[in-house]
Amino acid sequence: MLFERHRARLRRWGRQFRGRQKTCPCAIDQCFSLDQLPQGSSAIIICNRNLKTIERGLYVGSRLSMFRNDSGEPNIIVAAGDARYVLDRRIAREIRVKVME
Repeated sequence: MLFERHRARLRRWGRQFRGRQKTCPCAIDQCFSLDQLPQGSSAIIICNRNLKTIERGLYVGSRLSMFRNDSGEPNIIVAAGDARYVLDRRIAREIRVKVME
């Protein structure tokens, strides 16, 4: 059981982490969202804030290749290493990538 003075300390400690918004580290027009990646191209993940996709292997710096990206379908199919993932477009909009030449 925490005393009131310890609860107040814990409340103040947690506030410093909540308010910060991380921005994309790349310049303007250098990266775009994963759902805009053309079919058959490869890219590197620059920014990903979704914890579930990070745990699956779509972390910053990993290389992707796009298998299927039809605008009429609600999902896209990407490959990272040996694994293939079906991602919802809402999740894919949160992931920022840079196209490999």
